[in-house]
Amino acid sequence: MQDGQKHEMRSANDVPVWAVVPVKSLTRAKTRLAGVLAPSARRRLVLTMFEDVLAILRATPAIGSILVVTADRLVALNGEREGARIIPEDHPAGLNGALRLGAVHARREGAKRVLFIPADVPLATPAEIGQIVSVPYRSEGEFAVIVPAQASDGTNALLLSPPEALAPNFGQDSFAMHCRQAASRGLQAQVMRLKGLGKDIDEPADLAALMMVMRGSVRYAFLPAALRDRASRLKARPRMRAAPERVTGVSEP
Repeated sequence: MQDGQKHEMRSANDVPVWAVVPVKSLTRAKTRLAGVLAPSARRRLVLTMFEDVLAILRATPAIGSILVVTADRLVALNGEREGARIIPEDHPAGLNGALRLGAVHARREGAKRVLFIPADVPLATPAEIGQIVSVPYRSEGEFAVIVPAQASDGTNALLLSPPEALAPNFGQDSFAMHCRQAASRGLQAQVMRLKGLGKDIDEPADLAALMMVMRGSVRYAFLPAALRDRASRLKARPRMRAAPERVTGVSEP
């Protein structure tokens, strides 16, 4: 290493990672599951997954403070009960607005590294989170760890050092977007493809995978009955009868 280019290398546990978890209002969460789960079941699912993600983060030694960014009072209450710090959204600006708000708060509190992670990845494991945050901390220079979603082109976790190294931009095509951002800024970026963390729960097929893995779990035991109830209610709905089509200019014999 040349003079003037020394970088302090420290183990991951020496520099705690702050976690930022954005959570939508429960009334707006998981609308893509509306065809298979009633609103009350979707709210329960969101809270259950959220609590599991917080438990996974708490079980990872290198994770320090956990910030939950939300405008939902019930989510905030559950987060506080699970030991998270709540950053209230007075004016919700979507998922990425929540991520940016969390990053600002973490940086203001002195965070050197931040892990952005959604609340719908209950199949993640502490070992996977540990693998992400085990990347050695450099006192100088910027780096990122990007975890892509398995079934889409999105991002399921993003570790940044420092917190403003990239602009977190989760959603469609976000994995490629984060990679392009890192390349354009000359940022050291590592891609980690992780089986559990790579699986977010958005679609009915994802729900089936969740139930398979969590079979026997008391926390998700409500799902089979909720699915059956939703299916029976939708089936029982009277179908709208189409009005007879009127064709002008043609008379019946």
